Amino acid sequence: MKNSDLSEIPGKTSSFLPWGDLLSFFKDYHKFKQKKIKKYGELYKVRILNRVISTLHDKDAARYTLVEHDKDFNSKEAWDLILKDLFPNGLMLMDGEKHKHHRSIIAEAFKKQPLEGYLEMMKNIVPAHISTWNDPNPKMFPLLKEFTLEIALEVFFGINKNQQFTKINQAITDIVDASSALPIKLPFTAYGKGIKARKYLVTFFKELLPERKNNPKKDLFSILANAKNEDGNSLNDEQIVDHLIFILMAAHDTTASTQTSFCYFLAKYPDWQEKLRTEAQEFYKEHGDNFTVKDLRKLEQFGLALKETLRRYPPLVSIGRVATKNLEYKGYNIPEGTHVSVDIDQNHHNPEVWSCPASFDPERFSKERSEHTKCPYTYTPFGAGAHYCIGFAFAEMQIKYVISKLLLSHEWSVDPEYKMPVKPVPLQVPEDGLPVRMKKIKR
Repeated sequence: MKNSDLSEIPGKTSSFLPWGDLLSFFKDYHKFKQKKIKKYGELYKVRILNRVISTLHDKDAARYTLVEHDKDFNSKEAWDLILKDLFPNGLMLMDGEKHKHHRSIIAEAFKKQPLEGYLEMMKNIVPAHISTWNDPNPKMFPLLKEFTLEIALEVFFGINKNQQFTKINQAITDIVDASSALPIKLPFTAYGKGIKARKYLVTFFKELLPERKNNPKKDLFSILANAKNEDGNSLNDEQIVDHLIFILMAAHDTTASTQTSFCYFLAKYPDWQEKLRTEAQEFYKEHGDNFTVKDLRKLEQFGLALKETLRRYPPLVSIGRVATKNLEYKGYNIPEGTHVSVDIDQNHHNPEVWSCPASFDPERFSKERSEHTKCPYTYTPFGAGAHYCIGFAFAEMQIKYVISKLLLSHEWSVDPEYKMPVKPVPLQVPEDGLPVRMKKIKR
């Protein structure tokens, strides 16, 4: 696509540097974005590597792109450049009937009965793990990242921490790092290491696949290996492994990101920490360990605080698409083949939609205020439309359970003036790991 195809859209895309705006984009995404908005407005174009991308920041962008014109935009082409060698056949890299077909089979692993099975497995992991947290000055992100991986390996794959945990953890780290690196396929590059990590995981899961097919358990691996949709269709071995690797990455890193942000806000706002601790104490006094996924949804204050956490720090700050036909958006031509980026983070902080958007105010999601209903699809932490996150219910269940159990046994804090420094791409994570002061609660 030539730059002239987007001549109507503001922005400068010429550069002597072959990577265009890539380095500035990753170095300080928020500063880069605000500079562009100030200069060009809420719709502008940039160049990332060999792609000219139209970036949409206004409150109607997600609804237009992800919902109303979902069939007119392609997800696969938008993500191919950086993800096709790392996650081929991941749901993000599928569209149309193929996406619908694969999603209908994978959805079997996220229905009510499997979710209840996952929760029961978590009950054997979470309390025991949290009881070992004795460090008075931990960094929450690496702590939660390792914990989330341990849960994912056992619940999704039936693998305990002693089975090649370190190698798998390193492989996932390498793949995530590769997803934000220049796509240069050399062994010593971050991208090259990510491709090598993928090969390791493919071999590892293929060796386990026959057992999961013949002796299925309650883990996601077993369910997916034997899953059939309503039409009786199933996945072949290669597709099963490809989806497993993508699900492992998506469930692991996005959940760790959100749990860390949640812990930050509870440390920053001790009144909310105490409010949720009280709710958790009442919940477990009533249910003990005999509760279901549906019961966890009764943690209303948790629900409000989690929604506000996802508003302030959605794991993914933007979603990419490619136009499959000539379109028009608010007077601007969007030619076929145009790469479009919808800024989720900007929508979540739009003052036209949210009161005091930079504040932490969970009550904005209460029935009385319902700010998230003011303008549809300005709150989209899990995406929207056909590619809405298939694992959102699992993520919500895990986060509520982990944080509620943590609140029963620990309290943590940060200095009042502390503000978590966030690296927003590829996923929002704290640059300093989120150091906190933590102590066990005496019973």
